[in-house]
Amino acid sequence: MEEVKEKTPKKETFMQGVITLIFSQVLIKLLGLVYTLYLTNREGFGDKGNGIVAAGYQIYAMLLTISSIGVPNAISKLVSERIAMRRP
Repeated sequence: MEEVKEKTPKKETFMQGVITLIFSQVLIKLLGLVYTLYLTNREGFGDKGNGIVAAGYQIYAMLLTISSIGVPNAISKLVSERIAMRRP
């Protein structure tokens, strides 16, 4: 009788995930730099453009902080529950 090997999906390694996150963050920063340079150097928009970017960033930073407050606690709770049930 032949043994049937189960096909498991290839899991992403930790380092692949880290590299992906680093690459995406660098790309986001570069796009933000291009956008900021465009707004500040556009004719008739210089200081106003810089002010708009700064005001928008302040709102973004506040909303990001509020939305990510509970994420680490939620992840640790889910991991603890799985470990307690012996289901990694």
